[in-house]
Amino acid sequence: MKQRVVKLTDFGGSENMVIFEADIPEPKVDQIIVKNNAIGLNYLDTYFRTGLYPWPNEDDLKIPGSEGVGNVYAVGSNVKDFREGDRVSYVTPVGAYAEYAVVNALHAVKINVDVKDHDVVASTLKGLTTHYLLHLTIKLNNNMTALVHAAAGGVGQLMGQWGSEIGATMIGTAGGPDKVDAAKKAGYHHVIDYKSEDFVKEVMKITNNKKCDVVYDSVAKDVFPGSMDCLKPRGLWVLFGQASGPITDFNLASLSAKGSLFVTRPTLFTYIANREEYNDASHQLYSRIADGRLNIAIHKTMPLEEVVAAHNELEGRQTKGAIVFTL
Repeated sequence: MKQRVVKLTDFGGSENMVIFEADIPEPKVDQIIVKNNAIGLNYLDTYFRTGLYPWPNEDDLKIPGSEGVGNVYAVGSNVKDFREGDRVSYVTPVGAYAEYAVVNALHAVKINVDVKDHDVVASTLKGLTTHYLLHLTIKLNNNMTALVHAAAGGVGQLMGQWGSEIGATMIGTAGGPDKVDAAKKAGYHHVIDYKSEDFVKEVMKITNNKKCDVVYDSVAKDVFPGSMDCLKPRGLWVLFGQASGPITDFNLASLSAKGSLFVTRPTLFTYIANREEYNDASHQLYSRIADGRLNIAIHKTMPLEEVVAAHNELEGRQTKGAIVFTL
């Protein structure tokens, strides 16, 4: 049997992705095959597409994509947690842009609450990221102040809602009136338009010069070194993405000069390596979506055939919320 996949012909621009007909694969040891109902789009996908992150396997057919939702179609040997027909979500470095995705069983989780497919793929990678940022990288509490860049994006909107639930003072940055409005609706107490305001000066005003306990930064280059200037002494700079490009001139000595700061560069797959923690984080995420504590912002749905246009919108910072691929 054949299936449609997105094939990456070479590392680089979005135009290097094409729709391709391929065989439905057989699962190998520790793998499951998931028949996708919907697929998510994440900035992680652009990092692997461009070659910024090294491709994680030696397969001749390179299929991008980092998350999906569907039903288990086939189970490989040594897989004990899943069986055919189970409804699952998954996160994976690559391989999701397909009708039938090959997934390491360790990267999948059963869905046990009533949550829609589109909300799942609009939130899984972003929501699990939000969970570890707020609860594990640092345990945010109601006495803390956090600054979140890209507050109108997929992770950003979840950070505002979940951080406000915790009780922390949430400050967001966003570009332009529409995105500022989206961030305000996502629970931020203060939102700074970085296109018309100096976000460092605004943070100083908002905090009465006390600054922030933590800065969550998925933008990198365009907000460096301002992010560090917003931190209290011994504050934490969490650099978990680089939407505007990597930071190339960072000097570790600047951490001491700016107040004995801490910096971390976390990745989701480290935080979901433990099955118990992965299951718990997923349950916390999906239960909040199911009972309305988290509202999932979907920018638009697009057929998989429009994958090039979708990447262009994402990289052009034209999205307010998630893009979902339909099949």
